[in-house]
Amino acid sequence: MKTIYAYMLIISCSLFLESCKKFVEIDPPTTQLVTVKVFDNNESAIAALTGIYSRMNNDSTLPYTFSLQTGLEADELKNYSTSTSMVQMYKNALNAIEATTPNYWKLGYNYIYQANAVWEGCNTSTQLSPAVKKQLMAEALFIRAYWTFYLTNLFGNVPLVTTTDYTINSKASNASKDQLYNQMIADLVKAEADLNVNYVDGTSVATTTDRIRPNQYAAAALLARVYLYAGNYAAAEQEATKVINYVSLYKIASINNVFLKTSSEAIWQIMMPMPSSIGNTYEGAYFNLGKVPASGLTNNATVSTQLLNAFEPGDLRKINWISSFTSGTQVYYFPYKYKEKGSSTITEYTTPLRLSEQYLIRAEARAQQGTLSGAIGDTDVIRNRAGLTLIKDTNPNINKADLLTVILRERQVELFTEYGHRWLDLKRTGNVDAVMMQVCPLKGGTWSSYKQLWPIPQTELQNDVNLSQNTGYN
Repeated sequence: MKTIYAYMLIISCSLFLESCKKFVEIDPPTTQLVTVKVFDNNESAIAALTGIYSRMNNDSTLPYTFSLQTGLEADELKNYSTSTSMVQMYKNALNAIEATTPNYWKLGYNYIYQANAVWEGCNTSTQLSPAVKKQLMAEALFIRAYWTFYLTNLFGNVPLVTTTDYTINSKASNASKDQLYNQMIADLVKAEADLNVNYVDGTSVATTTDRIRPNQYAAAALLARVYLYAGNYAAAEQEATKVINYVSLYKIASINNVFLKTSSEAIWQIMMPMPSSIGNTYEGAYFNLGKVPASGLTNNATVSTQLLNAFEPGDLRKINWISSFTSGTQVYYFPYKYKEKGSSTITEYTTPLRLSEQYLIRAEARAQQGTLSGAIGDTDVIRNRAGLTLIKDTNPNINKADLLTVILRERQVELFTEYGHRWLDLKRTGNVDAVMMQVCPLKGGTWSSYKQLWPIPQTELQNDVNLSQNTGYN
């Protein structure tokens, strides 16, 4: 893990401020500042924190590549790329030596490292205003929990990193699932308590209509997801309810308004720094097809037959969130949640957390606890927006097992190509083997259960003797 934790304790404020002017409207410094100096004033400390969000959007076109590659791994997308990394993902044939998954490992731990640096820098600073200090430290915990969640669910028992101390991090071993989830929960509980109830602008104090920095309810939303994955259904229900009940801020949006920057459904969004030649979002730029799918790294995938067939007749999500391009007699269906492609007028933001997921989290949590009527009601909120018949009208006496199956299918057609929900859902619900035994051969691969976890990059194993490879990749 030397390649990650040897990361210099220098933060380039000029890079952060230049790439994220929306957050802090000040002139960037002309020189780099050592970490301790960054936290001598509010402006540079804020820039250090908000720069992480900028990188989370721009590094390897992350919002698109993450959704693309997890979609290829699962049963969401069909691959047309000839790139080795894409073919390996699609065929579920990853290995630890070739550079397919190390990028996510490296990026995830770099974001965690930077979040830890912000937390530590703020914690020891005597120069920051109390309100700014509190907000930045809470956001740092949110970021750390967010990436610990994804690293855990992609790679399994990963190292737990809560410091910038290289001597500790370079010797980190695989943490247990309980250790990882307990840390996520602790971070998010603290973040929820300390974050501003409102969304804040570049001052970290003043309220804004943009939802590009997490507030208390963003922490609650992520905590609800973490509790669901950890199997603490009562706590998942409680956290999701906090968000759902805050109706002055969050409401189910109409089908074509969900991913707008002004969406009432958005809980936390990521903006494209402007000006950008890409347009509004990387998803809009690279999922939308205006020609035959490419063989390169972008514009290279279509919606899978499995996903197309998962929609019920008349589902507004299929009608509005999937589009098509026709070449001759061939019709190519592609994700169309983000509709702007190359436009300089900003109307859409990438949306990692939104209200519909909270309804589906609470539905599943209630079903698992035997509160079927409540679970039906939450599921019907999503079905109603999709223009479908309601469960309460067609099958009010549905049993627990069947209702959980319905909820999983609703997650499939509601959350497709959004940060890997389908891939992670198949694994956490124990359905991955049954689905992938059918799907993987259709993609040209051979499925084995160990493939549900990605291999830890070989370079990391070489640099950290205390780190163990996932079973099946030795």
